[in-house]
Amino acid sequence: MKKSTWWIITVIGLAVIAAVIFFIMKPGQEAKHAGKVKINQDAKDELLVSFTDQQLNNTYYLHDKALHTEKLTAYPSIAYDRAKQTLYYTYTDEDTQKVSIRELNVKTDKEKTLFTSEDSIDSMRLSGDGKQLYLRYNKASGEQFYVASFDLKKHKVKVLYPKKSDDDTVSSFAYDPASNLLAIQHYSLKEDYKKTDEANEKGMDPEPTTMKITLQAGEKGKNIARISQTINDISFSPDHKKLVYTEVKVRNEKEVSSIKMLDVDTGKTKTLVKNSKDVHILSTAQPQFSSDGTSIYFLGAAKNAKELKDDNGRKAKVRTIYEYDLKKKTVEAAWEKDGGIVNNFTVNR
Repeated sequence: MKKSTWWIITVIGLAVIAAVIFFIMKPGQEAKHAGKVKINQDAKDELLVSFTDQQLNNTYYLHDKALHTEKLTAYPSIAYDRAKQTLYYTYTDEDTQKVSIRELNVKTDKEKTLFTSEDSIDSMRLSGDGKQLYLRYNKASGEQFYVASFDLKKHKVKVLYPKKSDDDTVSSFAYDPASNLLAIQHYSLKEDYKKTDEANEKGMDPEPTTMKITLQAGEKGKNIARISQTINDISFSPDHKKLVYTEVKVRNEKEVSSIKMLDVDTGKTKTLVKNSKDVHILSTAQPQFSSDGTSIYFLGAAKNAKELKDDNGRKAKVRTIYEYDLKKKTVEAAWEKDGGIVNNFTVNR
């Protein structure tokens, strides 16, 4: 079955942060000394980071402290309960390709598997009360994506959005633990296929599929924005009045990304961060507000970033988590480690 351009960007594109390691590094390849985690000592927040080194060892860091390490098998999703000192992460069995949600008590190093399925999970957020995980969830029987919840006590998955449509699919979501609000980014598969087919016929880049953002509390949802542009990785401000996301424009197969902010009440958007001579913003930059709302963290590559390369010439640059100060309008490195790739990160509130 043909995969649409947008589907590739949001599904395969999201996973390529981790998957690029599979292509550029061999499991038995000798690892170079990667050094310590470099952090901004003035940073206001703890960052939960998934990092894969050159030997395919995936380590979960709470800022500069390593919580757990194991071999990477697929794109990892993570969440952390600070009160319980518990790490939740996904693990994919290489033989069965089944995905599991695992729970690790960081203090005792006790680990257990909570859930195993043939379905896929590529994003997790812990609820404010610590009783459930919110997931971006894909059933093995199709390509439609959902927002689902996972009950940490009953160990059951429940689809939250969409419940009835077979055309509406979720590309990303944000969760605010204080208000228990979900912001869901979604689009029409039919529209996406149509635009892709039209572009193929004309031999040109496809027009972006219309992105919709729905604000949902419990069973009730309200559409707050329609954006005719490729966007990724939405995230709430601490007061849940604003959302930040990555905007990606593709022209002649080249991507140009920026970090934008959306006012939840008015629907107005504002560009916050653009590419500069020193920092290249990734198409999956995962922008997130600091806990006090004064800055934005995002994933990028420095101009002079070290390059990882394999025998076939395939390359990938070391990625850095940057912090953009909203008042000073300055960008500083917040988290970086040589010898591998940052897969994803979360501001640990």
